[in-house]
Amino acid sequence: MTVYKFQDQLRWSEGVVASEDELLRILRSRIPGCTEVERAALSDDRQGTDYWAHRTHGLRSLSIDLKARSEDPMETRGLDDVALETWSVIEHRKPGWTRDETKQTDYILWLWQPTKRFLLVPFPALCKCFQHYWRTWCNEYGPPYTQDSGGWHSECVFVPRSVLLEKLTDWMNGTAA
Repeated sequence: MTVYKFQDQLRWSEGVVASEDELLRILRSRIPGCTEVERAALSDDRQGTDYWAHRTHGLRSLSIDLKARSEDPMETRGLDDVALETWSVIEHRKPGWTRDETKQTDYILWLWQPTKRFLLVPFPALCKCFQHYWRTWCNEYGPPYTQDSGGWHSECVFVPRSVLLEKLTDWMNGTAA
């Protein structure tokens, strides 16, 4: 089990992206009308927003939760996976961000820092899909990875990106009953 101090992780995540210009380039290329990226306040961060993607024409800003990784497992281990949090605080049975439908997040942006690869997915679809598959994925790709943050433990499962995208595509398609 790896031990992380929350404040150290927060400082690392805040400095992980060289500049907001890098995020702006990604988000401009994927979100229509995105003109500016702004770091969210700490109160927004607790609700699932690391950055706000501001848009033109009076459109509401979109909430972005950045999941930056200091290593690219594709480069180091030949694995293309995403970390999906099953439990935020295991001791209190608090669901992880990936299952927490109370988050105000619009999009999750994974950024593999060394290679600058990224994945941008809509959070509501991800959350609903993960609520359905998380136990199956823990069995298939687990055991889940536990992180010790000093005063609590969290847990995530590393799911192959291709599996996630296939299930998200299936989840977002269907017929009205």
